[in-house]
Amino acid sequence: MEAFNLEKIQSIIRQRKLDGWLLYDFRASNSLALEILKMSPASHLTRRFFYFIPANGVPTKIVNGIEAHNLSHLPGKECKYSSKESLHGFLDAILKPGMTVAMEYSPKNAIPYLSKVDAGTYEYLKDFGITIVSSGDLITLFTAIWSEEQYQENLATAKALPEIIRNAFGFIKARLTESGKTTEYEVQQYITNQLTEYKLITDFPPIVSVNENAANPHYGPDENTFKEILPGDFVLIDLWAKPDNTWSVWSDITWVGYCGTEVPEKYTKIFTIVKNARDAALELITSRFAEGKEIKAFEADEITRKVITDAGYGEYFIHRTGHSITTEVHGSGPHLDNFETHDERVLLPSTSCSIEPGIYLPGDFGVRSEIDVYIHPDGHVIYTGGIKQEEVVAILA
Repeated sequence: MEAFNLEKIQSIIRQRKLDGWLLYDFRASNSLALEILKMSPASHLTRRFFYFIPANGVPTKIVNGIEAHNLSHLPGKECKYSSKESLHGFLDAILKPGMTVAMEYSPKNAIPYLSKVDAGTYEYLKDFGITIVSSGDLITLFTAIWSEEQYQENLATAKALPEIIRNAFGFIKARLTESGKTTEYEVQQYITNQLTEYKLITDFPPIVSVNENAANPHYGPDENTFKEILPGDFVLIDLWAKPDNTWSVWSDITWVGYCGTEVPEKYTKIFTIVKNARDAALELITSRFAEGKEIKAFEADEITRKVITDAGYGEYFIHRTGHSITTEVHGSGPHLDNFETHDERVLLPSTSCSIEPGIYLPGDFGVRSEIDVYIHPDGHVIYTGGIKQEEVVAILA
């Protein structure tokens, strides 16, 4: 994990034309602050702390006297408080009326992933006469940017996942040919073993869902709950993985297949709509960067959702278009979302996100097609892995 880099953070603060960044936590309530300050969530954090990073100069650590050690690894002047009056005095010394300060706050909770500062703390700090703005773009620049090393390592992972899915479809074909059936759980376990063979890890078992279960985006089988997979069934597989390093970044893809030699038109029709929606978002992101124009995360969701809505299935697209990908599979960068939230953060070079529209028909089947997008430092946009699904796989063909 990269060490705390004050010079990098202050450069980002100046770039955003802010007076400072005020990082606050109480009892590990602000996971973003802990990540930025390189603090373990397992730290014994029972009192409030504030860490103020000015655009220039020396940071200030405001810590309770009995927990000063928690910030001892960070640079800056240490101010130990005990009473509420002493806490107020230290904050009054650094927060001057008219200052614009970033915090982990989202106006009207538009982006819940950023809303780590509680309303009471926000109200208290506003009384110092400061303007509090969201640290969303700072978070992106600090936590969502991939290094060249992360990108190069990710290429192998991104290439492996489509191979594993093709292997899983081959496993299904073999099982149906040999015994006429398999199960969601059996295929899930096969994929889990494949991840081990490819020396990859995951944080949750892959999704293998058949027929109506595929209409539930987050359905997942286990040893007690699963359906059989039979000839004529529709299958959705979603898996995500990365190497077993804390600094490694994730890959996350979804493919669909049909257990037959020819795919029925009803599946092809829905897949084609979803594929077109997926590619519309990819084209928008690619063209904006090629033209040197910015693109906000919600815009990619809008164009994807329009394709599906225009086709008459808007009510069946029940989640955002995509999520940030970092060292967390659902990272802290911009999400392609104008549905669950309104994410106005700008997509930046050296970041990655998924594009994964879906149509989910309750009681029948669901289609999702997911690719990962990486924006190179020079603005060149690619989908990683070198392959995206172009048609429903005829598993028994």
